Amino acid sequence: MKKLAIFDLDGTLFDTVRVNYLAYQQALEPFGYTVEESFFRHQCFGHDYGTFGPWLAPGLDAEGLRQVHLAKKACYSAWLGEAVKNEHLFALISLMRPEYHLALVTAGSRSNSRAILSHFGEQESFDLILTSEDVPRPKPDPVGFQMAMAHFGVMPEDTLIFEDSDTGIAAAKASKAHLMIVDGFH
Repeated sequence: MKKLAIFDLDGTLFDTVRVNYLAYQQALEPFGYTVEESFFRHQCFGHDYGTFGPWLAPGLDAEGLRQVHLAKKACYSAWLGEAVKNEHLFALISLMRPEYHLALVTAGSRSNSRAILSHFGEQESFDLILTSEDVPRPKPDPVGFQMAMAHFGVMPEDTLIFEDSDTGIAAAKASKAHLMIVDGFH
């Protein structure tokens, strides 16, 4: 196989806006913060927590923000019933399997990524999964995509990336791979 297809998780393979919103809402409550769903959906979702964490809890120090993020990851699985699977994209993944290496590159955590894939029975769909713990710099830096290409020895011109967010699209373009923009959960 000389081709690679890379998929983003949140917003591409699954609509997880509400899952993430509810998990952050639950995690913020003990710290005395709340967040509006529309603010989370339009300002935070698709960005790295290091960017939007301070927006959720202004005035909270770095350790407090770390604790909120840990609490969010701990309660994420409880909200997976709110997620929506992109059935069409998973059907496409099945069709691509004979000719493409399949990778998942997400800014999400390893535990949350595994939880949602397991929840929907898709834990074996990818040959490689790179999460926030594996990639040194978040999107829009293309390093996660470049790491996947290097892992399989595939060049950008033989790579197809499926993304939905502005930061993911910027990272895909910077990687020089082909880009498919997913806009199916609106």
